[in-house]
Amino acid sequence: MTLKAARGQYGLIALILLSVALGFSLALNFTGHRSGDAIAGPADLALMRDWQNGFVGIAEKLGPSVVQIISEKTVEARPMMPGFEDFFDFGPFNMPRMPRQQPEKQTQRASGSGVIVRSDGYILTNNHVVAGADRVDVKLIDGREFKGNVLLDPVTDLALVKIDASNLPAAQLADSDKVKVGQWAVAVGNPFGLRNTVTVGVVSAVRKEVDPEDPLPYAEVIQTDASINFGNSGGPLVDIEGRVIGINGAIYSSSGGNVGIGFAIPSNTAKYVMDQLIEKGKVIRGYLGVEMRDLTPTMAKKLGVTEGALVTNVSEGSAAEKGGIQVKDVVIRVSGKPVANGAQLRRAVESIAPGKSVEVVVVRDKKEKSLTLTLDERPTDLQAAAQGDGSKLGLSVKPLTEELARQIGVDPGTEGVVVYKVEPGSAANRANIQVNDVIMEIDDAPVTSVASFTKAVKDLKSGDTAIVVVQRKNRSVILELTLD
Repeated sequence: MTLKAARGQYGLIALILLSVALGFSLALNFTGHRSGDAIAGPADLALMRDWQNGFVGIAEKLGPSVVQIISEKTVEARPMMPGFEDFFDFGPFNMPRMPRQQPEKQTQRASGSGVIVRSDGYILTNNHVVAGADRVDVKLIDGREFKGNVLLDPVTDLALVKIDASNLPAAQLADSDKVKVGQWAVAVGNPFGLRNTVTVGVVSAVRKEVDPEDPLPYAEVIQTDASINFGNSGGPLVDIEGRVIGINGAIYSSSGGNVGIGFAIPSNTAKYVMDQLIEKGKVIRGYLGVEMRDLTPTMAKKLGVTEGALVTNVSEGSAAEKGGIQVKDVVIRVSGKPVANGAQLRRAVESIAPGKSVEVVVVRDKKEKSLTLTLDERPTDLQAAAQGDGSKLGLSVKPLTEELARQIGVDPGTEGVVVYKVEPGSAANRANIQVNDVIMEIDDAPVTSVASFTKAVKDLKSGDTAIVVVQRKNRSVILELTLD
């Protein structure tokens, strides 16, 4: 049976599995199960083999396109703790030892996944897999290794790695706008360096809304319950026909392990980024200079609109400020195209070249108002500025709102930033910083906003130790964090 034909059997699977389970139970309870007897009948087994072969076909088709990415970074070695030098100064019989030589530098290696998207050596992966690396190597399924040249796009957490190879087996990119909740999803990658590991699940959700309470690091994601483990980052999420619908990027977990909530960056986003990186070496985006949120039905009714993106902040000196956009404006059209939510506004603006004049229609005081403004270029470090430069610590933070404070069990009057992601094995992870911790202080410097958090960690460098005060539900915790 072909993969396409296998798709037509979706509705039969639950019935088949139930029948098999019932048959097994009856065999054990009434007739006894003899070694070597078939549990299911020939017809059922044939159907299940056909279904199984569909997934086997995906693994065989996609396997050669999935690669292991190994990144190396040189860091300063952690100095010996004070007092230990004296302990090690003398050897047996109290004889002086030779001076202990401690290396000043050490090499850290990390492993991730990637997928070949062009036969001439272009590979998609995550920005966080290769960012900051001194060297990136790519290992193909046939054992060949190549040194990779890297182009980054931190905004989408995507990266493009180019290797000097040709006639490579490239995966096909699907149209992620056509992805439906409930369809099959297959994740392929190299968790823990175990190459071509395949996990199967479904598309649990397709998230396109911009929500300030959302813990996701990306504005648009495909959510799946296919297991995405440490090291799967950068590998493909594919449909039942083996076409890439997303690039695996993150899991939602308080422990760093898989809990059945994984996220992939949509393939249409990946293709847009890839094309610009190949053509221009970077992704150039238009930039309005606003913070926004989606409307609730109650807010929409009060503001006199049915849909749009609500402006919650206007950056000083930005295109939005110069063009007359104000807080509480609801953006409903950009260059004649309707805007239903924050994600659509962001996409519309980013697709327009910087320096171009655009018409932006807003609703203000329940009346439409047309504004003409000239877009800026989106800064490359905008995401770090918005989420806090916690990458060196191995965590990501976001503003703590009163509603979010109630959700995570802290006093709504608490000041700080909330941790929504901790990288496994990072400095933050070793210090026992956890998701939903509220960082209130770093080395005696109060943290009251993302900006103050960024300022507090700005001068920290490899080998430094910081005292971090966090609020964890109803108690304060003091932690010692040492940077890699």
